[in-house]
Amino acid sequence: MKQLTLTQRQATAQRLDMRAFLPEHLAQLSLAEIAELPLQVGNQITPAGELFELSGKPCEDLRLVPAADNLDFIGAGMRQGELTVVGNAGDAVGEGMRGGLLCVAGNTGDEAGTGLSGGELRITGNTGERLGGPSIGATQGMSGGQIHVQGNAGDRVGERMRRGLILIQGDAGCWCGVNMIAGTIVVQGRIGRMAGSGMRRGTLLLSGPPAALPSTFNDNGVHDLSFLRLLFVHLTTLTDLGPWAAADNAGAHRYLGDLADAGMGEILWPVASGNVDAPSSKPASAPFQHRHLSRGDASE
Repeated sequence: MKQLTLTQRQATAQRLDMRAFLPEHLAQLSLAEIAELPLQVGNQITPAGELFELSGKPCEDLRLVPAADNLDFIGAGMRQGELTVVGNAGDAVGEGMRGGLLCVAGNTGDEAGTGLSGGELRITGNTGERLGGPSIGATQGMSGGQIHVQGNAGDRVGERMRRGLILIQGDAGCWCGVNMIAGTIVVQGRIGRMAGSGMRRGTLLLSGPPAALPSTFNDNGVHDLSFLRLLFVHLTTLTDLGPWAAADNAGAHRYLGDLADAGMGEILWPVASGNVDAPSSKPASAPFQHRHLSRGDASE
């Protein structure tokens, strides 16, 4: 199978803007032309061939091997093809992505998947703040596509999210789903304070009751929601459903809000028979605090 591989020769002290290195663009160039592409390094322009070793054949299957975690905007604006990052990535991975598959076999910095409207972003490690949120200067966050994080995520996941799916197998920080317009966020681990604050619509799916919710969410009781079965058909292809699979079809505990802003959003978690535990509407005495894990160790 044809594949183009870019291996960074050595780490640089300055951050690199990688938005020009997209599978659909590089597939149209020769290796010599790719080697001449300009990259800004500090206050100098350096040909890509001096920074990266190129191997394989130009095609829409691109493999990038960073030497450090300071390569920003990897896959930004990507429309098609496949891009695999073998190692840790910098900030704004997959920003404005519209199609294709972007896989990061490691950790990423902040603002991964901001403004994403199509395609799929997979991160095997941890990611920073504002996952799937709005790009700088934008008024809306993610508006389509799918983001799958196997590790933990920082604060403000899915801020102003309008459409699409975010799946986090680990923990998420505070303000998850803040000002969410629509879409679905699934968090299988713990979640920080103020989840769903400012939600207009959309669904935040948890594996259990959070330590606390904003006081502007109302307990709507336990329900058998048929749309969850359709969602789970897809989720089972990505992860073990955990507590949801063991809920004996007893339903989901639902809180509706944010009543301070339309109040049409929902926060759900599975309820086994006889279990109607509810979170406090006041801050917990020992709330979960997200620990921003080092980008250098995806195993944490």
